[in-house]
Amino acid sequence: MRGDVVIFDYNSISAPATRYNPKQFSTGIDYVIVNGQIVVDHGKHTGVHPGRALRRSKPGP
Repeated sequence: MRGDVVIFDYNSISAPATRYNPKQFSTGIDYVIVNGQIVVDHGKHTGVHPGRALRRSKPGP
């Protein structure tokens, strides 16, 4: 089965993004693995995009 993993340092995690500068990576996240591919390596984005956006399904009848 495919899965996603996030490895982070609990004591140093923070989100420096602001309303005026929103495109900031969170600090303290060392690795992100999506579908078996490393997306964040030592805190830097690797440029791969192996995942897909999840959409909310419509409610049933």
